[in-house]
Amino acid sequence: MIIPKLDKSNRIREYNTYNDTQRANVLYSFLFEGLTHRELDKYILEKDPAISKGWQSMGILHYLGLKAPFRGLFQNWDINDAINELQKIDNQDFKLIINLLKLNIDSDFVIEDIEMESKNDYEVVVDGKQSVYYTTRYERNPKNRKMAIKIHGNKCMACGFDFEYVYGKHGKNYIEVHHVVPLSKIGEEIEINPEKDLITLCSNCHRMVHRQRNKTLSLSELKQIINKQNS
Repeated sequence: MIIPKLDKSNRIREYNTYNDTQRANVLYSFLFEGLTHRELDKYILEKDPAISKGWQSMGILHYLGLKAPFRGLFQNWDINDAINELQKIDNQDFKLIINLLKLNIDSDFVIEDIEMESKNDYEVVVDGKQSVYYTTRYERNPKNRKMAIKIHGNKCMACGFDFEYVYGKHGKNYIEVHHVVPLSKIGEEIEINPEKDLITLCSNCHRMVHRQRNKTLSLSELKQIINKQNS
């Protein structure tokens, strides 16, 4: 993998305005989720992007030397693998970035929010050729996902599966987050309550919730199915 060159700014004002946790979250969401500066200001730093114009998060990232080529650079990567990749580079100083990334390893950070609910998702498959997926994506707030993890924990709320218990360190802090009412059915921007509107599910339960395209199972309905099978 080719890592872009750091292009550090001497301006430190925005970087010093925020604490390490906020810096770490901005860094992670930029590198691993590909959020824009305005999205980072809104969801991570809780600024009105119409006023901040993304300058707060941009100031943090530019002080670290992270410009446009770094956005989404590590999408679908494990954070430990990304750190190892950065540690291989001898001619650039990624020490501060690596230290901030390590803060995310020790936090209740959900890696990816996998949603299956959109009725606008469909697949074109041609035998012997690559499948092509078409989907309508709905905006999600990474802060809500992290808050849902803090409230509900890392165990599946339907079956109790614990990724860390089964997979050890490799599964630490991993869980998927499910919208009780799929965003595709809401069709408009709403205020999400992480305690009531989001639940944590393992990968299998998350897919079973969305198994029928015309009906999304509730948590109680999924639990009933599981209990019936185990009785």
